[in-house]
Amino acid sequence: MSPALRARSPNIIDDIVKRPPPSPSDKAPPQKKLDVKSRPASEESTPKAASPITPAKEKSDLKEVEKKENKPSKQDIIDMEVFDQIVELDDGDSFVSGMVTEYLGQVDSTFNKMDKAMETKDLIEMSQLGHFLKGSSAALGVKQVSLTCEKIQNIAKGTPTDKTIEEVTSLLKRVKEEYGAAKIWLLEYCPT
Repeated sequence: MSPALRARSPNIIDDIVKRPPPSPSDKAPPQKKLDVKSRPASEESTPKAASPITPAKEKSDLKEVEKKENKPSKQDIIDMEVFDQIVELDDGDSFVSGMVTEYLGQVDSTFNKMDKAMETKDLIEMSQLGHFLKGSSAALGVKQVSLTCEKIQNIAKGTPTDKTIEEVTSLLKRVKEEYGAAKIWLLEYCPT
């Protein structure tokens, strides 16, 4: 607080606290308070806890929502901005198709090397392979694979403990699933 303000009102906090509350505006009528039981669900501010007994229809609806949430969308799989830039480079000479074919071969080869590295628990090799696959995936716009490979690269750099090996093993399984979804999309876009 500036010295000038302090000199004018040495007890500014006391002045603020002692002020009477503002009077209600004549333009805005007081809002009617509803009993919680009579309030429509759309007006509730906090969600209700799920009841322990869920009807069968709701359970099946929940399973459908979970399936949809777990299914990656094209935007999750492919960075279309990057992929579109590659497509722009294609002058009809199968540039994109060649890149996709090369990428698919690299990934299969790299996954074989990663499996061997995990058999021997060689986390240094896993980190290097994760780095390699991260770069080639990012170059083609295969973003989920790239992001997961970055996690493999960084976690595998750590001290080789049982927990680290377990995390890398889990990520390897996940990246293979992500690659499966990306491969389907890539092959639909440009069959090899």
